[in-house]
Amino acid sequence: MLTLGIDIGGTKIRAALVDLSGNIRQVAQTATPVADGREGILRALYSLVDPLVDQVDAIGVGSAGRINVREGSVAYATDNLPGWTGTPLKDLLQRRCPKPVFVDNDVNVAALAEGWVGAARGLEHFLCLTLGTGVGGALVSRGQLVHGATWSAGEIGHMLLYPEGRPCNCGGFGCLEQYVSGPALVRSANQMGGANRSGGPYPDGRLLFQAVEAGEEPALKAIDAFCRDLAYALQTLQSVFDPEAVIIGGGLIDGRQVWWERLAEQVRLLCPVPVVTRPAALGGDAGVVGAARLAQLHMEGREWPFL
Repeated sequence: MLTLGIDIGGTKIRAALVDLSGNIRQVAQTATPVADGREGILRALYSLVDPLVDQVDAIGVGSAGRINVREGSVAYATDNLPGWTGTPLKDLLQRRCPKPVFVDNDVNVAALAEGWVGAARGLEHFLCLTLGTGVGGALVSRGQLVHGATWSAGEIGHMLLYPEGRPCNCGGFGCLEQYVSGPALVRSANQMGGANRSGGPYPDGRLLFQAVEAGEEPALKAIDAFCRDLAYALQTLQSVFDPEAVIIGGGLIDGRQVWWERLAEQVRLLCPVPVVTRPAALGGDAGVVGAARLAQLHMEGREWPFL
């Protein structure tokens, strides 16, 4: 059996044929046409699905935003996907494709993938944390995704880290996302007087990580603050959720050679209870593999295997 896994993000949409062992047999992707709003995003989605749908038994979708998994609709999405709030994804896809469709949040399906064939394989209780443009999370307990009463469980990026701290695009202040996301890390380095080799500010995380390796003081200060703040968050998450491990992925994990050991040291210093951290294993494939796994679980008769 093949299932079609779809990953819808603010930058790109990916679709992949995935077999029962988690192997990707075919993949396609396109840029997300956010300037065209919901209708443009749907057109791009259909352009990927239409050539592949005849080869599969079911379709799984992971989308950015808060997802009502029972209805398969987008309860809320930020302006990263303009007009996406309220989109009845399951109904729209099933009308177009005569196959069962199942929908969940993108980080949730990434957690399914890591638990199936990735860094969390064999674990029953784990947390996935994604560090990139924003900060996302997913909770797995006894092998089941935890969604919460309003489909908001795992919104780790908006847990309070510093009361009355930096303003966040959610309307709050002091959210974790404003301290340990990629843009937050770059902003911190530049506020500390960072300058790249041409004398300008660090434009992105890649050059900032190079500056850390070169021993540039503003970059080192920023990465140390990042690791300290992330360790504080891990301490809180460990106390609340008690996972076997925290799987850390997202774009920043690509630069972990300059911060992973620093984070481990901060965790040792700040966390009274040991916190096990592991880098995510599947990288950019986690979304499509996890979405395919979502469909597989439903097709196996585990219609609501999630809390």
